Amino acid sequence: MPKTLFLLVIITAGVRSNDFPSLITANASMAIVVDDHMFMESASYKKALTEIFQVVSQTVQDNMRLGRIEAHLFTDSSLNLRRDYTILLSVARCSETWKLFRKAQKEDLIHVAVTDADCPRLPGHEGISVPLLNPGEELSQVLLDLRTKSALAWSKINILHDDTFGRDTISRVLIALSTELPDSGLTPATRSVYAIKKTKSDRARRQEILRILSDFPIERLGGCFLVIVTIEMVGVVMEVAKSLKMVHPGTQWLYLASDTTSQDQNVTALRDILDEGANIAILHNTTSTGGACNTGLTCYIRELTRALAVSLEGSLIKEIELWKHVTEEEFESIRFTKRERRREVLDNMKRELFESRIGSEESCDRCLSWTMTSAITWGESFSTDEKNAEDNSAGTGYFLGTGSWTPRPGAVLTDAIFPHVEHGFRGRTLPVVSYHNPPWQIIDKNRSGLAMFDGLIFDVLKQLGLRLNFTYSVHIASFESETNDFESARVRKAEPMSTTNRIPASVIDLVRLKKVLLAACAATISESRKTVLNFTRPVSIQTYSLLTSRPRHLSRALLFMSPYTKESWGCLAGAVLIMGPMLYLVHKWSPFYTNLTRSPGLRTPWDCMWYVYGALLQQGGMHLPRADSGRLIVGTWWLVAIVIVATYSGNLVAFLTFPRIDVSVTSIEDLLARENELSWTLPTGSYLVEFLESTDEPKFRRFLAGAERYNVTNETDSVRRVREGKHVLIDWRTSLRFLMRRELLASGRCDFSLSAEEFVQEPIAMIVAPGSPYLSIINMELKWMHQVGLIHKWTSERMPIRDKCWEGPGMNQETNNHKVNIEDMQGSFFVLFIGFIFALMILSCEFLWVKRKVVLERKLVRPFVT
Repeated sequence: MPKTLFLLVIITAGVRSNDFPSLITANASMAIVVDDHMFMESASYKKALTEIFQVVSQTVQDNMRLGRIEAHLFTDSSLNLRRDYTILLSVARCSETWKLFRKAQKEDLIHVAVTDADCPRLPGHEGISVPLLNPGEELSQVLLDLRTKSALAWSKINILHDDTFGRDTISRVLIALSTELPDSGLTPATRSVYAIKKTKSDRARRQEILRILSDFPIERLGGCFLVIVTIEMVGVVMEVAKSLKMVHPGTQWLYLASDTTSQDQNVTALRDILDEGANIAILHNTTSTGGACNTGLTCYIRELTRALAVSLEGSLIKEIELWKHVTEEEFESIRFTKRERRREVLDNMKRELFESRIGSEESCDRCLSWTMTSAITWGESFSTDEKNAEDNSAGTGYFLGTGSWTPRPGAVLTDAIFPHVEHGFRGRTLPVVSYHNPPWQIIDKNRSGLAMFDGLIFDVLKQLGLRLNFTYSVHIASFESETNDFESARVRKAEPMSTTNRIPASVIDLVRLKKVLLAACAATISESRKTVLNFTRPVSIQTYSLLTSRPRHLSRALLFMSPYTKESWGCLAGAVLIMGPMLYLVHKWSPFYTNLTRSPGLRTPWDCMWYVYGALLQQGGMHLPRADSGRLIVGTWWLVAIVIVATYSGNLVAFLTFPRIDVSVTSIEDLLARENELSWTLPTGSYLVEFLESTDEPKFRRFLAGAERYNVTNETDSVRRVREGKHVLIDWRTSLRFLMRRELLASGRCDFSLSAEEFVQEPIAMIVAPGSPYLSIINMELKWMHQVGLIHKWTSERMPIRDKCWEGPGMNQETNNHKVNIEDMQGSFFVLFIGFIFALMILSCEFLWVKRKVVLERKLVRPFVT
């Protein structure tokens, strides 16, 4: 060591501020722990101790020019790691390795471990572990490493295996798939195991696989399959599963082919069996059969120690360079902490081990390897790329190398095992078809002439693209009577929203021929179409309602009669007619009176009746009964009159404040009850008409029988008839909302009312091809959009804003500061006028009666008396 470096050690030793010495001031120290349970005999254990210590010392000496690693050998795993150690090298069983790791983790030590087979690897940022494996027995470790990397995070696994491996290997595989992993959030997987019996012929072998898969309960056991068979059997299982429609985006198939080698690793011949939407991966053995395969303990110790020595020296060089450019105090404050140094050394070790494996033919376990190949199938049948189309001419999709496995680094993945499960369509551009039908699909042009797409369906499609990782190109369709250019569709008269029951034939043809992923249009789900098309989960449920004219105020000519019903008025009139004669009889029969003392004015029933009528109007009378019996009758009548008049006055004020409105039509029952007064129309060719024609309910049959039909050409006439108050229009509730808003903007008046009743739900969905493998995942995404409220939000944004037409019948009436006008008082003037007419008539009768009486008296001869 140079003299300047020696002086630096003395100076910095007294001023260091960190909790561990720098590599400049002190050599790294290594604790080597060797567990005797890793060896069968005591002699081999002692020999291994000597070899390990010698290999470590020699390797450090050969690869470190600056600094040293002071190695300390221990045979007891319960050693105290609180001493100033930097590295822990352990050769121990899995359980002891993880105990040592917990201790090293607390002290931020660099842990390098060699363990037995089927041991979960240490976390990559805190240690490196290598299992000791015998070639041909590594399958369980491969699967365990995939689980440790969270690359195989299945909670339910269905295992199919042939006799390629013995029972011991299959048992180890089951343990590897179900064991609880330390430092992992993965739960142990449940397994279902199916053994494929050995058969002599290909036909019998296919029948055996068909027997296992034909009645497989995917709903209960899940759709994750691990198939451990020969490479020849892989194709057979794939074909049978495909024929049973068990290969789709909702299932995952991982095939383990152990009988392949590095000379025979071509699995692309299986591409002919691939189907659109399949999630298939093949983990095949690429072990080199030529030459010896060194997987011994000494080889691993040498390579790990060499990588450690090179990495430590690199860290020391960095610290020396840093020290040269800063002061001692700054160096102590900014140099690596113990944890940071551990992270850097481990990263450098992994890089060194990877480079040495590529550059050296004599590296450990170079011969032992497995390769992961995954199928790329999603969206391949829609590909418009000529290169991809040429590559896929042999089948739907292709195989992509996604990773490998070797004993030292374990599983190294460049992509997910099932790329489509993790990344959906992997950013592919997929074709869809649509047409102009606002507000569901709105197609317009910007200033540069490019098509722009908007509407509720495109809101859903954009979210699908984000969730499933794809973009889309839109093929614009039109009705047969129009040109292919969407301009004519855009400028044509807006049709009612219920025209989702009519779809251009070109859209249906493109979907049926599977030229597009889906039809991005709102379509009504009907039983007749389900035979030729598939529909997604409903995007919206539209209900039908009744549009009537807004109820008008009733005439107030008889407003003064409104406080009481006809029956009440009849009872009141009867009470007046009865009370008059009753008062007369009591007055007449009372012994209190004599001919001289009887009260004047109450001598006839007619006089008594007028008195009772006057008391009811709170006018009283000039004469009152003198007898107590008569007074009791009159007093009782006064009390009744007070109640009657007070009740009438209060109700009259209420009727003046709240004007009476005509009875509105709020349901089908109300409409049918007034079928002689009102007519109604149904949209031609709509889902509602189909439903009414197929139902047996009497109410709906009457409703259909009395209905008229309308289309776009006579919609204006129907609206005019509704405004006149003798017609009812039936359509979607949202469609009628749009119509009401349109008429409000045109006329400035709200002449329409929408009934509260909603009937006949019409499901609206998008269209996919029959047998499309993506229907289930699209439905899952639509369900999620409904649950989180996205579709409700988009629908609310595209519906008409709330205005005064949203208020129902009887609302928004004049209730504040109402002044009594001539309409309110016209009834009283009518009564006055009628009273004058009757008075004049009676006056005429009186004149005639008197005149007749005078004439009769003139004819009578009277005797002259003096």
